[in-house]
Amino acid sequence: MKRIISIFIRALVLLALMLTSALAVAQDEAQAESATTPPFIGIRYWHHDEGLFVTGIIPNTPAADVDLEAGDVVMAVDGEAIRVETVRDVVWKHGIGATVSLSIDRDGSQFAEDLTLIARPADLFENPLYAMPLDLASVGLFVGQCGDKLLVMGALSDSEVATAGFHLYDEIIAIDGDGVSTIGEADAAVSALSEGDQLRFDILRGEREMTIKVIVEDHRRRDPRRRPPRRPHPRVEVERAYVSDNIELGYGDGFVVVSVLDPAHELYAAGLRQFDLIVKANGAPVEEAADLFSGDAIQVAVERANRALRFEIPASAAPLLIYGDLEPVEQDRSQWLGLHEKQVTLGVRYWQLEPDSPHFEGSDLRQGALVAEVIEGLPAEKAGLQEGDIIVAVAGEPVTLEIDLRNRIYFHEPGEQVTLDILRDGEMLQVDVVLRVASK
Repeated sequence: MKRIISIFIRALVLLALMLTSALAVAQDEAQAESATTPPFIGIRYWHHDEGLFVTGIIPNTPAADVDLEAGDVVMAVDGEAIRVETVRDVVWKHGIGATVSLSIDRDGSQFAEDLTLIARPADLFENPLYAMPLDLASVGLFVGQCGDKLLVMGALSDSEVATAGFHLYDEIIAIDGDGVSTIGEADAAVSALSEGDQLRFDILRGEREMTIKVIVEDHRRRDPRRRPPRRPHPRVEVERAYVSDNIELGYGDGFVVVSVLDPAHELYAAGLRQFDLIVKANGAPVEEAADLFSGDAIQVAVERANRALRFEIPASAAPLLIYGDLEPVEQDRSQWLGLHEKQVTLGVRYWQLEPDSPHFEGSDLRQGALVAEVIEGLPAEKAGLQEGDIIVAVAGEPVTLEIDLRNRIYFHEPGEQVTLDILRDGEMLQVDVVLRVASK
């Protein structure tokens, strides 16, 4: 009997050791998974003074299983205040499978919601189970924020919104009846829509209020390998050039050639395109037209791929077309809100990086601008920026695909000192730079 009891006790001890070992292994595996795969809530969000402004809910995630909506503000996680810059510190310390309490503000009313964290899916951006909610960029409209104003910066070519009637710097005041003044609010307003739905924009153009309606297209479905056919460009010799962050012009014998033109520029909104040859202004040869400019607009004759075209451009562009290397004319800031290309420059050429860019390897970043060249004599060089730096934020505002480095810089004025958040050789740095007028 004693032997049987002894064997039984040994079996219990062995079983306990096995269970302890199994629990330890499971715990180690969970810790290892948590260390390599971050916990996941399932929201898209924008910065907010009080927390995370929810711009969309990803289906089949914890956020979709509870009462969480676009437009909510997540203020805290398990009682700890949260901001965009502290998401990693506040959320990632919780293990996968942990249940946390979110403190939420919805239109001034506050409540709590419990959800269980999951591992962020490795195929998050490819798996149709996790279809990303729409945002303005995915429907083809690009906007920038200047103070409390939401301004149209451009549209995807061949998209529904590109032909809907928007003008550069239109102020968007409402989307589908919901007032908007930030990019986050605009993204939240379209997040629940689907392709084929009608989308209504209320805009302010000067003092005139207008409504523009479009049919929603999801341009994320476009095959990235498809590119529009390249248009032949003229072979011309130029005597001098004007170069800034979003336009390059070459001045030759009897013409001005548009070498580079960004969609955010006023001349793009007027109809000009890259490789256009401007040969006349107000009916006179370009080099003789300096004294003919009067009124609010100039009519220019353009040669484009063996076609003769005519466009009206703002009179404010006259000095740029004729005397591009001279000092910029004074701009009406009440009209341009500091976004005109002549206002300010940083002095770099850059690539706006995609979230999966190999340049982000080894870091937690998924957005930023890679400095490809630091232009001699301009603010970036004086501040010590280097090729290969990744500019992550300007004055604390993130540099994203929707609001890229160029637009972030435009929100500031010549002579203003701004702080750039930079990733250099795996380390985050802050660099102060004093901006200046583009063409000095």
